[in-house]
Amino acid sequence: MRVNPFDQKDESFIFTAETTPSVSTNLNESVEKISSLIGIADAVNITDAPNCKTKLSSLVVAGEIKKNGLDVILQITGRDRNSIALESEILGALSLNIDKILCLSGDRPPEDGPMAVNEMNSSNLIELLNNMSAGNLLDGTEIKEHKKIYSGCADSIHDHYVRDTHSNFFVEKVRMGVGFVQTQYCYDLDLCKKYSEFILENNLSDQAKFIVGLGPLKSAKQASWMRENLYGVKIPDSIILRLEEASSPLDEGKKICEEIIQELIDLKGISGVHLMGPNCEDQCAELIKFFR
Repeated sequence: MRVNPFDQKDESFIFTAETTPSVSTNLNESVEKISSLIGIADAVNITDAPNCKTKLSSLVVAGEIKKNGLDVILQITGRDRNSIALESEILGALSLNIDKILCLSGDRPPEDGPMAVNEMNSSNLIELLNNMSAGNLLDGTEIKEHKKIYSGCADSIHDHYVRDTHSNFFVEKVRMGVGFVQTQYCYDLDLCKKYSEFILENNLSDQAKFIVGLGPLKSAKQASWMRENLYGVKIPDSIILRLEEASSPLDEGKKICEEIIQELIDLKGISGVHLMGPNCEDQCAELIKFFR
């Protein structure tokens, strides 16, 4: 493992994974889920109450995983906290030497669901991290022993080619000072190649690490559901057909990821892959091992 692959001077390919804390007071249960990633992945994302569902505190889980020797990316949404709570959460993360934070607006709760705060969206969070990284809270209060923060944002590669204003908005967000970008799932190599060109044309690779979202698909049924129900996911028909025709969809899903990653390694402007999926930490570790 490299000391800090998120530093712009480090040109090695990055492998990140993702885990979601359990609905449990047993901290070890959430920590043990990522044991196979220790010494393999460069970092693991700890999700923040995804789909508006309560989970064990992501900060508590992140701190314990960090103690176990794996770097973490703490996901923080603006949906559930006001600025005071967000600043406190970030100070807590920094006190645990967690310096990588993915800024998200958060999933929208259903009409009959919990009340959203939404004082800050992802762009506001990036600005907040810029302030805190420089040593100040929003009200100007000085942070004692402040630390550098690597802020990140999410992106959907597919949206660049179906939404007219998405690219301009995204470029502005990156130029606010983010250090890394993690994208939604994209299994379309042609789109990834266009994305590489977009990154280079806008000189974004000098500022941020671009990490493409993938994950080991388990079946054609799962891939079809993801494509139809998850925002921004791009899975071509050819991928679903391969899974349908495979004698072992699990092995084929792994092979598909390996093939795409091999292509991404050679694409300029692409700095890594982010492997995700429900309860697939071990499968992601196996994928990363293939390239180590």
